[in-house]
Amino acid sequence: MLVVVLAALVPAVASAQNLEDVERQRKNLEADLDALVREQEDLAAQIALVEDELGHLEQRAGELTAEVERVNAALIERARSVYKNGFDQNPLALLITSGGPRDAIDKASMLETLARRDDAQLETAIALRAQLDQTEVLLEDRASELAGLEERMQASIAAVNDRLSRARLLEADLRERAARQRMIDRGVQAGIYACPVAYPVHFVDSWGAPRSGGRRHKGVDMMNPYGNQLYAFTNGRMSSMRSSSLGGISLYLWGDDGHRYYYAHLSGYAPGIFVGKRVEAGELVAFNGDSGNARGGSPHLHFEVHLWGGAATNPYPWVAAVC
Repeated sequence: MLVVVLAALVPAVASAQNLEDVERQRKNLEADLDALVREQEDLAAQIALVEDELGHLEQRAGELTAEVERVNAALIERARSVYKNGFDQNPLALLITSGGPRDAIDKASMLETLARRDDAQLETAIALRAQLDQTEVLLEDRASELAGLEERMQASIAAVNDRLSRARLLEADLRERAARQRMIDRGVQAGIYACPVAYPVHFVDSWGAPRSGGRRHKGVDMMNPYGNQLYAFTNGRMSSMRSSSLGGISLYLWGDDGHRYYYAHLSGYAPGIFVGKRVEAGELVAFNGDSGNARGGSPHLHFEVHLWGGAATNPYPWVAAVC
């Protein structure tokens, strides 16, 4: 969809190679985002499974706790009974207090049965306690695993959001840059060009106008707000970045068309711009200002065109063709 939109914006401006670059960048970004989204969905599924398992483990732990408490209560009650009636469990006492030997045997048998039941309850309590301890350890491990999954999920979400933000910025930049580009073919001005100043901008043909010290104006003054964005006039390479008392903060762009372009009175350079960097027509390179001998006056870009890197020529027709 992005490629279709870009093609609609600049049907005769961007070269096929530029469109291929845009499409490849978009596809790479979409592939990265798809991979992150798939990972996010996988993590969500894992977390859902662990949460279900945690619910079952917590329920089982509750059941085991209740069972342990019930068996322990029964053992405590039995111990209290034995303590209160301990004399009756003495075999000699059973014989004396019974109705006879047969009755004593029956009472002894009953006590043996009770003792076995007490032993079974004790073993059950021990087994339940062990199960509960194991369940609590498993529960703790699962909770730790869940915390790790949630941490990975948050990291994944942050990565997706970061990629989305960068993708949207790239898409917006590509749209805007493509919209600024124009194919020009008029003699020595031949190639892809963009207005070097973001709107609003106003300029007139002042080529040759008198300047202080007997100088003549060798450029065009493009009036626009302080800090306004300034763009590469054409595809090329940043050949110089300097500062002087006359031009202030300035730069030279050596275009692929063989000509050199001069920007003066800047307030600063765009991030990532450096000498030797390749730039594309319409790409952000600097910001408008009033540095140099323009200090105190109206902010503007002083723009010059040097044919084949030599003598300056009137730049007004050049910028008028694209601005």
